Amino acid sequence: MPMETTEQDIKLLLIDDEDVIHKSVGGFLKRMGYTVECASDAEAGLEMFDEGGADIVISDIKMSGMDGMEMLEELRRRSEDTEVILITGHGDLDIAVDALRKGVFDFFRKPVALEELLACLQRTRRYREVRREKDRIQRRLDALMRSRDTQADPYEIIGESRVMQRVLELVDKVAQSDRTTVLIEGGSGTGKELVARAIHEKSPRASGPYISVNCTAIPEALVESELFGHERGAFTDARETRKGVFELGEGGSLFLDEIGDMGLSAQAKILRGIEERRVRRVGGDKEIPVDVRLISATNQNLQGLIDKGKFRQDLFFRLNVFTIPLPPLRERGGDVLLLTYHFLKQCASDLRKDIVAIEPEAQTLLRRYAFPGNVRELRNLIERAVILCDGASLGVRDFPDLASLRGKALPDEGGLPSLNLNKLEAQAIREAICRAGGKQIDAAKFLGIGHDALRYRMRKYEIE
Repeated sequence: MPMETTEQDIKLLLIDDEDVIHKSVGGFLKRMGYTVECASDAEAGLEMFDEGGADIVISDIKMSGMDGMEMLEELRRRSEDTEVILITGHGDLDIAVDALRKGVFDFFRKPVALEELLACLQRTRRYREVRREKDRIQRRLDALMRSRDTQADPYEIIGESRVMQRVLELVDKVAQSDRTTVLIEGGSGTGKELVARAIHEKSPRASGPYISVNCTAIPEALVESELFGHERGAFTDARETRKGVFELGEGGSLFLDEIGDMGLSAQAKILRGIEERRVRRVGGDKEIPVDVRLISATNQNLQGLIDKGKFRQDLFFRLNVFTIPLPPLRERGGDVLLLTYHFLKQCASDLRKDIVAIEPEAQTLLRRYAFPGNVRELRNLIERAVILCDGASLGVRDFPDLASLRGKALPDEGGLPSLNLNKLEAQAIREAICRAGGKQIDAAKFLGIGHDALRYRMRKYEIE
C-alpha cells in the first residue's frame, strides 16, 4: 500500500511577479513544512518545472509575458498529474471560473487568506492521494486481466488495503513460530481458512499435513472419535482402529473452523490435548504424543459465549495466544474490485466465456454494496453474473439481485467505496452549508476554499 503523503513530501512551485507574494505566501508555506520554489514569471516557472517538477503549482493569473492561463495550457502538455491553484486579482473572476472548468483545482483572490490556502493545499493533497489510488487500482486490474495465468493459486490472499496488509503482516510474523496457537476471528465468508492455510504454508511445518475440520459439521456423539480417533471395538461400528485428526496432523497444522460451535464436553477434551500435547483414542488406554500446531477460527464473540456459560474460559486462554482479526469486505475499500476481477478471470475461464471487463456502473454498484456475506458472497455474485452475461463485459443487467438491493449500499465515505469525486464534493458542500446555517462565507471557511470558488461549485452542482 502507498504511504500517505505529508507536507514534507509535497513540492510546491509558486509563480508570481510580485516579490511580496514570494515572501508572504512562499515564506508561510515553507514554515508549514512544504518545499517551495518561487518564480517571477510563467516562463521561468515552466523552466523550473522542467528541471525539478512539482506536485502543486500556485500561480498568479495576470503576469507580464505569458499569463496564468497560457501557463496552465503549457503545464498540461507536460503533466496531467500536477494540480494547479490560481491567485486572482479583483477583475479576474471570469477567467478564474473558466480555469476551474479547465481543471484548475481552486483559486483565491488577493490578498490571499493564508489559512484558507493552507486548508486548500491539504484538500489538494488528499485529492491527489485518492486519484492516485484509483489509478493504481485500475492499473492493477488491467494487469490482472492481461495476465495469461488463469490457474491462479486457490489459496492466494487477494488484498492491498491497509487492513489486509496488516493481516498479512500478522500471518508472516506468526508463521515463523513452529507451535504457537492461533485464533482467527471474522465473519462468515471473510476468508478465515485462507489465512489458516497461509500460516501453514509459510511455516516450518509446510511440508507436513494440513488438516481442516469444521466443528459445526461434527455430530456431538462423534466429536471425540473425530478428534482423537478410536480403537477397534470401542463402540458398535468401530470395526477397525482409526486415527483422529490430532494424530493425522502430526508434524503439520490442524485447523478447527467455527470452534465456537463446539459443545462444552468436547471443549474439555480438546483443552487436555492442547495442554498436554497427548491424546487418548476412544476405547484405548494409551497416551499418544502429538506434534501439531492448532489454528482455530470463529465467527462468534467467544468472550460473549463465555459470559453466557457456552464456552470454556480456560480453553479460550489456550486458543487466544495469537489472534488475527479479519475485517469484513465492506471495510476493505479497493480490494472489492481486485477480488471482483480475480473471480471474473477464474469464472470466465472455468465457464469458457470471453469476458474481459466490468462496466463502470457495475463497478460502482459493487463498490457500494455492503456484502453481508463478505468475500464468499462476492465470489458467488461474480459466478452468477458470468453465467448470465452474453457480452464481453459485465454490466448492471448481470447483477439483478444486487441492483434490487441498492438500499443496502454503503455511504460514500471510508475505504474508497466510491471514487466519484464530484458526488463527494457536492456532499461536502451541502454539509458545510448546513453546518454554517446557510452562510456561504462560513461554509467556504469550513471547506478551506474561497467564497467565489464555493459559489462557482454551488452553481456547478445546482446547490441552492
